[in-house]
Amino acid sequence: MTRYIYIVALLIVFNIAKAQEIRYVNADNGLFLRDTPSQDSKRIDKLVYGSELEVTERTNLKLDVQDDNEVISGEWVKVTCKDDIHNNRSGYVFNGFLTNKKLKKRFRVDFEDFTLEFENLRAEIIGDEQVSTYESDSIDAILELGETVEGKTIRVRHHSKYKSIEVFQRHENSISIIADGPHCDLVDWKHFYSAWEPLNPTKKHGVFKTVTYDVSAWNKFIPVDMKDFKNAVKEHCGEEWHKLIKDTKTINDGATDISISKMYFKVIFTTLHDEKIEKVIAFDIPIGC
Repeated sequence: MTRYIYIVALLIVFNIAKAQEIRYVNADNGLFLRDTPSQDSKRIDKLVYGSELEVTERTNLKLDVQDDNEVISGEWVKVTCKDDIHNNRSGYVFNGFLTNKKLKKRFRVDFEDFTLEFENLRAEIIGDEQVSTYESDSIDAILELGETVEGKTIRVRHHSKYKSIEVFQRHENSISIIADGPHCDLVDWKHFYSAWEPLNPTKKHGVFKTVTYDVSAWNKFIPVDMKDFKNAVKEHCGEEWHKLIKDTKTINDGATDISISKMYFKVIFTTLHDEKIEKVIAFDIPIGC
């Protein structure tokens, strides 16, 4: 009886382990989920970098894929998509572009002519509407607390032929009133806006590096009338906050703090017919802490 229980236990452990064979998409350009284990079969979806999959079946159908100057060897496997965005759909993928290492997803915005990706960036597009392609010329997003857009890699993946792709960056500064712990942010008052700065492309096609700002950039602001400033604090923050700055001579003194509240990225996509398509993404950045 003991031996029987031991065998049953091993079978249960084996089946659980098999059912939980989790892999992640490690293909920069994404990986097609197909209807059958064949490159000629119908494409169900394109799985983005970092998508979580559960391998449910191995077909033993071998395949070699040319990736630049490297040959990737593997086989077709059946998978179920674990990410909610894919609604647990099942299909077949080539496992040469799968890894068992959990990968950080890329913040991604799909436009009609190109897709913009930020590597290792935790952010969410503002708004509840779930769409596959964004038609708006301006998209608002918010960073997770402690996250930054500085020093990140941006990839512009074109969906059609083009003449040029340019990427620009600028920032917006706002004022906060700092107390012992809490703060009041004057995000609806005056701001400083930096000039648009072109991002230099890297050696890789369509890949750019974002600008990292120094302390002086974070502290810049426009000239303001101190009476108007104090009235704005009283109106937007309240009397208790106004008391903290009522004797302040400049906006750089006392309880006031200037910091970057938004970062903007503009992509100018020029088609073969010289049509310029301009899209802007604005990231809200938690300030005053």
